Amino acid sequence: MRPERITERAGAARWVVLGWIVTVALTVVTVLLIVASLDDIRAVLAADLIREHPDSGTDAGRAVDVSLLIGAGVALVVVVLGVTGAVRLWNGRRSGRTLLTVGALVATAGAVGFHLTVGPSSAGLGDAGLPTPALWAPTAAAVIALVATGAAFTRAVSTSLR
Repeated sequence: MRPERITERAGAARWVVLGWIVTVALTVVTVLLIVASLDDIRAVLAADLIREHPDSGTDAGRAVDVSLLIGAGVALVVVVLGVTGAVRLWNGRRSGRTLLTVGALVATAGAVGFHLTVGPSSAGLGDAGLPTPALWAPTAAAVIALVATGAAFTRAVSTSLR
């Protein structure tokens, strides 16, 4: 004699999915903006790294390349977890919340890493072709992901999951 489970989707689930659509969009747009001016951005980051650490030489270019590759990997993980988690949550699966939680944590770590990497070079990156709003897009994506994922843990959403 189990209590009857609610089968309709909670209204808050729509907001969670919408938040993750915005998060994924911001992540993809940021990656595309970086790719559009990749050589110039790479040169600015390497020059600033060499200016801070003159003894780094050619290692600065490799460090920038590694940082950009790690950033691309983090962005890919956020997109995959966000899309998969949102679809599973939309279909009423409890595992969607877990995927979105991990995605929000990865997005937050990625935003912190992004700002640690590009923060010292932000003025030069604007000249290299990266628009200033793109510098804040990872932070906005992480905040939206955290808020949307938090909404996935409301009672309304919890009762609609199986």
